[in-house]
Amino acid sequence: MNKTQDYYFKKAKKEHYWARSVYKLEEIDRKYRLVKPGFHVLDIGCAPGSWSQYLLKKIGSGWIVGIDIRDEVKVSDRRFTFVSANLLHMESPFLNEYMGTFDLITSDAAPNTSGNKFLDSQSSLDMVRRVFWTAGHVLKTRGCVVAKIFQGENVHSFIQELKKEYERVHLHKPASSRKESKELFIIALHRRVIDDTKR
Repeated sequence: MNKTQDYYFKKAKKEHYWARSVYKLEEIDRKYRLVKPGFHVLDIGCAPGSWSQYLLKKIGSGWIVGIDIRDEVKVSDRRFTFVSANLLHMESPFLNEYMGTFDLITSDAAPNTSGNKFLDSQSSLDMVRRVFWTAGHVLKTRGCVVAKIFQGENVHSFIQELKKEYERVHLHKPASSRKESKELFIIALHRRVIDDTKR
């Protein structure tokens, strides 16, 4: 464990967060001011729960729906609902129930890695596409998305696609990410009003 990893690991333990990854979201939120009181948030890939822990401290009377294929979610709060589901096979009843509901979608989800950088990048892009496909159903107009993606040759073309649906789109690598890590975060701000008749 290098000094950066060790620092954030100890910090998370001291501040009672379930994982050091919370500081990635904290930095992004501090920079882009994403989370507000009263927000309804969809937290994708939420296990073990550190991002939801952070969000719960910020949303006041709002609430969170957390989704993960793993059941090891440690969050216990009346404002938090856990759904055990695979994002890639999200069923329409969920989408219909939460149609246009969320102010913010966060995703720290990542595919299992193979060691092949190209394949891992493509798998990550497929997953992030699914995150934004889901956002197309359940995110409010003017809502925002934060989603992890692995660096790859198709990332920037995907960013250009997103700019058609969001007013601003940024790529960000938090200070708490490992230096050797290929992870980046897409920050898509303020979903535009989409005219479905033109699609």
